[in-house]
Amino acid sequence: MCTLAVTLASCDNENEVPEAPQKTGNVFMKLNLGQKADTRVNEAPLATGTTATVNSLHVYFYKDSDKSIQKYLKVDNTTTPSITDLTTGAQIADVPAVADKVLVRGNVPTSMSLPTSGLITGVENMEVEVTTQNDKGNILLEHLAASILTYAGGGATPIGGMQNGDKYAEIELKPAVARIEVEGLQVANGTAISSFSLDGIYLTNFYQKMKMGDGSSVTKIQYGADQAKYDENAVGTLYTTANKEKLFEKFVSPLGASGNPLAVVCTPSTNRWAYHVFANDATTANDQLQLVFKLSNLQASAGSGLAFPAGHQFLTVRGFKDNAGNIVKLEKGKIYTISKTDFTFDESKLSTVPNTNAVGVWLKVTVKPWTVVAVKPNL
Repeated sequence: MCTLAVTLASCDNENEVPEAPQKTGNVFMKLNLGQKADTRVNEAPLATGTTATVNSLHVYFYKDSDKSIQKYLKVDNTTTPSITDLTTGAQIADVPAVADKVLVRGNVPTSMSLPTSGLITGVENMEVEVTTQNDKGNILLEHLAASILTYAGGGATPIGGMQNGDKYAEIELKPAVARIEVEGLQVANGTAISSFSLDGIYLTNFYQKMKMGDGSSVTKIQYGADQAKYDENAVGTLYTTANKEKLFEKFVSPLGASGNPLAVVCTPSTNRWAYHVFANDATTANDQLQLVFKLSNLQASAGSGLAFPAGHQFLTVRGFKDNAGNIVKLEKGKIYTISKTDFTFDESKLSTVPNTNAVGVWLKVTVKPWTVVAVKPNL
């Protein structure tokens, strides 16, 4: 039967040169896991150096010149090789020799259906929603596409078990998000505020999506200065009940301030309000991530001469500063911690209008010289 099949094929294609079978080989691969960005909402803070949890990996070997996927495999804790194997280094068999790049994505949301063949651009152009990045221990892990190298010998082998001439790739995966941790907020010394409650916390000016290929953040969401926007299920916003504790907090009962100085902190006090966001490289306040704190029950100290209007007041955080006073970029894989002692405010920072833009104003001051006027006394 085999001979007949070959003969018939030969008769139908007399002038066609038989295609040579594609060469395949083995590629050693090792994964290094970066710092973990864990679940958001009310939880214990994370320590530097905490390792990311990996539940699944999508691995693409592709040819860079035409972007064609040459081999795809999904790896989890039960496959061969397994996630554990790859973290120590493992050999991937039957990788087409023309493949010269590898792309790995970890913990891809189950709502996304990834292609397994075709062009790698089909993977790179997919976008991940920030609202998917809230499941504890299941944060998207990414890296820039890595070149497949050839071990030339000499010195320690990059991966155990390799021989001269073996192909290999070392990949460092890191969380695709930045993490914000807020301990609480408190009034400054000398303020006229004698009581207040925290009704909610709302993220705005955040990136809604991230591209799977280069990890760039896209589609910025800004809800502006409309009070009505900063509430659960507000029309035209992503502050839906499904996104509660992802993009906003609304406390069933406002959290009353207490202590001296007057403060509201996460409960228990060892926990933090935590949020995951996509990277933002802006270094100006109006372009960075903004957190809107919605306050109520504001009272002024007796004798201060201050009276707060009825309704809500808003405290808007426009980005974060370093010790030198510069607005910092939000970078993936980093945790930005805000202590209550660094988050102090007084009545001058409050507004009935949330999220007003900070603007730069050019100012010139001229001092007019004295004018001498000779006069006579009126007797």
